Formats: sequence, structure tokens, C-alpha cells
Amino acid sequence: MKLDQNRRLTKAIAILSMLLFLLVFSSIFLTYTMFNRQLERQLTNTNMELLGQLDHKLELTLKLIDKSTIQLLKMDEIMRFFRHELTEQEGQNNAFRVSNLINNTINSNEYIFSIDIYSYAKQRLVSGDVLTDQDYKQDFLWINDFQQYDGYSNWMSTRKVQLNRNSNYPLYRNVVTLVRTYPLIHSPGTRKGAIAVNIKEDQLFGLIRNTAEMDEGETFVIDREGVVVLHSDQSKLGKDISEFPYIHRIMNDAEGSGQFSNYVEQTASSVFYTTSNYTNWHIVRVVPEAQIMKPLNSIRNGLLVLAVVLFVVAAGSAAMVGRWTFKPVNRFIQTMTRHLTTHPKATTARKYTDEFQYFESTVQDILQDREQLHKQVIESKPLIKWQLLTELLSEKRKNFAVLQPYMDMLGIRLHSDHFIVMSVEFDNKHEIASPRDLQLYAYALCNVAEELMNAESRGIAVEINSGKCAVIMSFGGEDGDDPERHMMRAVAVADLMKDFVQEYFGRTITIGIGDAVESIDDIHLSYKQSREVLRYKLVMGSNSIITKEDVSSDQSPQFYKLFAMTDGIVASVKLLDTDKMKLQVHRWFDSFTEHNVPPEMITQLIVQCLMKAATTAVEIGVDPEGMFPEQYMVEMLNQYEQLHHLEAFTVQALGSFIERIKEKRSSRERNDVIDNVMLYIQMHYMRSDLSLNLLASEFHLSVSHLSKLFKEQEECNFIDYLMDTRMNKAKQLLQETEEKIRDIAEQVGYTNVNSFVRIFKKMTGLTPTEFRERARQEKAGAEQGDEL
Repeated sequence: MKLDQNRRLTKAIAILSMLLFLLVFSSIFLTYTMFNRQLERQLTNTNMELLGQLDHKLELTLKLIDKSTIQLLKMDEIMRFFRHELTEQEGQNNAFRVSNLINNTINSNEYIFSIDIYSYAKQRLVSGDVLTDQDYKQDFLWINDFQQYDGYSNWMSTRKVQLNRNSNYPLYRNVVTLVRTYPLIHSPGTRKGAIAVNIKEDQLFGLIRNTAEMDEGETFVIDREGVVVLHSDQSKLGKDISEFPYIHRIMNDAEGSGQFSNYVEQTASSVFYTTSNYTNWHIVRVVPEAQIMKPLNSIRNGLLVLAVVLFVVAAGSAAMVGRWTFKPVNRFIQTMTRHLTTHPKATTARKYTDEFQYFESTVQDILQDREQLHKQVIESKPLIKWQLLTELLSEKRKNFAVLQPYMDMLGIRLHSDHFIVMSVEFDNKHEIASPRDLQLYAYALCNVAEELMNAESRGIAVEINSGKCAVIMSFGGEDGDDPERHMMRAVAVADLMKDFVQEYFGRTITIGIGDAVESIDDIHLSYKQSREVLRYKLVMGSNSIITKEDVSSDQSPQFYKLFAMTDGIVASVKLLDTDKMKLQVHRWFDSFTEHNVPPEMITQLIVQCLMKAATTAVEIGVDPEGMFPEQYMVEMLNQYEQLHHLEAFTVQALGSFIERIKEKRSSRERNDVIDNVMLYIQMHYMRSDLSLNLLASEFHLSVSHLSKLFKEQEECNFIDYLMDTRMNKAKQLLQETEEKIRDIAEQVGYTNVNSFVRIFKKMTGLTPTEFRERARQEKAGAEQGDEL
């Protein structure tokens, strides 16, 4: 035991030391990371502020030079040079005065080296000098370039100008040139001349020299074309360096300022840049990463030393404290182990090295079981209600006693007998902004429905899917056993639900109510009826309550005989034959008079006829919304006291269907794509891989769009059309050839002969063999008739 305790002590100290090691070094790492990020942010902010100050200094200096240039151009002597033809004496006098003005301007600004004024009309300088072709190509290259320049001023990059033009030993000076037009503002084609102010490059660079000469970085200026304007290395002035990746990135940055890391002259560096709004020049500062890392390396080394010292001190302290505190821990482990090993459920086949490991394993199992149980309860509770309702609405046999604990957990109260199911659907769901909003509406509606039902009876309501809810209402012994009374109560609750939704949500709902059932096992029958009657929303109108009585049909032979006459009426509606439809409806109503059909049956027949016609219109593509007014259909029909009034209403309703179908069909422009698709199907129906996806890929359309176009143009879906085409070709081959069924199946696109036979029988009622035999018999009978 003593050895085990020492072993545990050693392990504990080792684990504690490891934890301390991780704690100390993670703290040091986080501290270093924090310092690193903070220093990087400070460095970035410092360099960006520095570039901003340089930009401001350059901008002030250049604007002052530009202002002096503008003032010089406004002088009378300058204007006289550009606008008037002067005599030789007048020209000399004016040139002398202009020369004095230029000298005064140069002397007043230390940055200006020289000023040249040129007249395009006179083709000479203000000094009277006539330039040679060599001059135009060298120092005065700007004259021809600026003549067609689209603008009033231009800051040229650094260039060299010759100091002694007529000397055999030329001397040059680097200048940055501002060229400005005369007049200052003019329309195209009226430019009279220009002034060029040559600025000393070294003086401009002096504005940024203090930062450019710092050890940790280099600062220079380039123009918008990537040509060096200012640089500490004189050999780089005027050179195009836009091919360098970091320069290219700066020039293509739409923001105009920023920082990034890149290799500059094979050295990892941080690049800071900003763009002048005045000259569009880019001020760039490059700082090697090695210079940036110097303070970080010092901090890192110091933190590492501190971490080692802290770890050594902590490990020593852990060893000393561990020996002093581990005795009570040993006693606690031994006591808990004795209790756990004597527990009747503590039987296990697992082997443990000591009681601490056993205790640890047991506690861990308990905690895991608790967490898992807690998680299961939280996750399952929101689903239990939906699962419970689904179970009640299913056709499976149900035991009320088994379901009761789940209902108690959810706070649901239901009586054990007498149930009515209502199916509720929001009208005009397409007008609701999003599925989330529709789900919230349905959730609120279910809560309201349960409150209304539980006020006098008991019930449960849950959203089934996409705006459709199911409501189960139960009635106890105090409510009696009268189904009619239960139905009245259900209709009253439904009416309150409808009014609540309309008042507080600003929307409408339609509710279908099934018949009352006595057993919990028959709830699915009431639910099925509620869904069936809800379908009659198409003709009964939205914002209504529909019961089985409203749409139930007489089961007598007379009803079926009269209802069969609606097939021809619906066919006429589909063919858009208004005259034939009116004649058929008139004959139909004559049959009502002839057979003394009761008014209730007439109402049901009209509802069923309009339902069938509306369903046909919807299948063609007519929008079901607004096909009937919002008024309750049965109430509308009951308003008419004469049979001919009902006939007129029926004709009008069917006529509106015909007009809607006409509008739908006329709105469809014949699509050339669908014509090509139909031709493609006729030529390639024998391909087994022919599908909507293949056609969409072939004609470069989405599958959904092609499916929609196909259905709009052909009034059937692609699968039905393809099967019909293949079956027609199969019939032809069966009649005209003696090929095997398998070969025919492959010729019409079916690799599986069993699938071919099944589809053929489904569409014709005969197997391929039976169809071929019947075709032979009919052909033989026809030949015998011809011989006779």
C-alpha cells in the first residue's frame, strides 16, 4: 500500500508539474503573441502616420509652387506674350520684364530651379530662343507631349535637364517638372501655350530625407506609372520599376493606402504605402522584417528565461506541497473505494491497478451518464409533441395508457374518447415573406388553438409542414355523446381561430373538419376526412370552414349517373369549347328537372363539377388563387331560389375557367428550345441515359427551368412524354416485326426488360406478348374480312 501511495504521489507531482509547465509556457506564449500583435500594430500605425505626414509636407510644398505658377501666368507681361504680336523692340522689353518676374519667382522659392514658358502659336520660348529638333527631344520634350495632353496641368516624373546647353562637357541636374497650360482653363483646341516649372529633385527629397536615411527602412516616391520620382539612390531616378511585384500590387490597389509583406530585393520586408490625392504619386516605405523583429526577439528571449525560472520554482513548490497535501487525498480515495466496491451494482470484470483508478473510472461513468441523459431530455422534448401527434394521426393501433406519460410530460390533456380532427392551412402562402415567418405564424396559431380548446374541452395542435397544422379536439363525458354537438363545438372553435388569425395576423386560414370518432384508434379516419374536405378550398373559397356535410355526395345510383355527365362538361372546358359546354350544362340541368333531383343533391353535384373543372384548370397551369370569391361556396349556391339561376352561375363559373385557361395558353410563347428538345427526344428516345439532366446539359439550361418550360408548352411532364413516345414506338415494333421482346426493349431505351414489360402493361393493360398476339388476331380477322 505504501508503494502504491508513493507511486500515486509521484504521478500526481509529475502531472501537476506538466500542468504547470503547460500553464507557464502557454501564458508566456500568449503574452508574447499579445506583445507581437501590439508591436506590429504600433509599427504599422507609426509608419502609416509617417507616410501621411510626408504626403502632407509634399502636398503643401507642391501646392505652393503651383500657386506661384498660377500667379505668374496671370501677370500682364505673360498674357501679352501669349496673346499679342509684338514688335521686335516691344518683344525685347516684354521678355526682359518676364525674365525679371521669373527670376523673382525662382528667388522666392528655394525649390524652383528654372521656369520655361513656351507659345505654341509662336513656336518659341518667352526668352526669344527658337528651339532645335535636338532641344525638342531632350530638355523640352514636354512641349510636344503636353500639346495633346487631356488636362490643365501635369506633374512629370524626375528627369535630367542640361545646365550648359552649348558646352562640349554637359552638366545635368535632376528636376521634377510641373507643366501647366495657358490659358488656365480653356476648351479643347484653344491651348495657346504652356509653362514648365523645373523643381529641384534633391530639395524635394530633402522633405523625406530624415526618414529615408533611417536604418530600419527606406522611403521613396513613384508616380502612377511606376516611375521613380524621389529616391535616395540617384541611379534609380526616372526608372520604371512597375514590373516588381510589390510595386505592381501598390499600383493596382483601389484603396490607395495600406501595408503588406513581400520580398523586396530578395529580402523579406514590410511595405507601407499611401497615395497622394493631389499628384497621384505613391509614397512607399520599405522596412526589412529583420529590423522589425529586433525588439520582438529581445522580448521573446526575456520571456523564455522568465518561463524557465517560473517553471523550476513551480515544479519545486509542487513537489513540496504535494507531499504535504496528498495524505488526506489518499484517505479520501481509500474510503470512497471501499464504499463503491461494497455497492451491489459495482460488479465489473474490468481490472484496475489501484483504488484511485477505480474511483476515477466510476465517477467518470456517472458524469458521462448524467450528461448523456440531460442531453437526451433537452433534445427529445421539442420533438415529442410532434411525434405524439404523428402517432395519434397514424393508422397504427394506439394504447392511451402508453401515451399518457408523454402527454403528462408535455402538459397535454386529452380525453380517452370522442375526437374530431381539423386540418388548418394558411391562405395565399406565397405572399408570406419567408418560410421562417410562415413557421412562426403556424406556431402562434397552434398555441391559440390549444388555448381555445382547453377553455372548455381538451386538445392538441402541431404544425405538420409548411403552413399546415393538425388540431385534435377531444370531448369528455360531460360533453355528452352527441356527434352533432361535438361538431358544433369544433366549428365554433374553428371560427374563433379564423377570426383571431384575421384580426391579429392580418391573414386568413381555411379549416377542414373531419367527422367525430369515438376511439383513439379512429383518429386517423377523422384526419383523413379533414384533409379531403380541405381540398375543396379550391371551389369553396379561402377563409372558410369546410365540413364533410358541405362536400359529401349522395351515394345513390342517381347521383353517380348525374355526376358522370360532368366528364363531358369538363372535357369541353379543357377544349375551350364554350358553346358545347353551355349545351351540356343545359342538358345536365334538364336532367335535374326530369328526375326531380333534391336541392341538396343539386348543390353537391355543382360543387363536385366545379371542383373537377378547377382541378383540370390547375393541372394546365392556371393559378388557383382567386378562382372563386372569398364567400363560402355553399352559402352562395343557397342564395339562388330558381334552377335557371343556378345554371347561369354554373355556366359563368365554368366560363371563367375557360377564360383563365385561354389566358394561360395565350401567354405561352412557343419556345424554340422546346421544339428542339422535342425533336431531340424523337431522334434519341432509344438512349437509355436520356433524362432531363442530359437535355438540360445539351441545351445549356437548368433542370428546373427546362422542366417548367416543358410542362408549360406540352401540358405534361418530361417522364410521361418520354414513356408515351417509347411505348408508341414499342407498339409499332410489336405489330410490324417479329423481334424478341428484349431486343425491342433495348431499341426503345430500356436496358432492363422487366422494367419495360411493367411500364408497357401499366400503360396498355397488356403485356408486350399479349399485345402482339392481339394485333395478330386483329390483322388476321381483317384479312379474312377482305377475302369474303
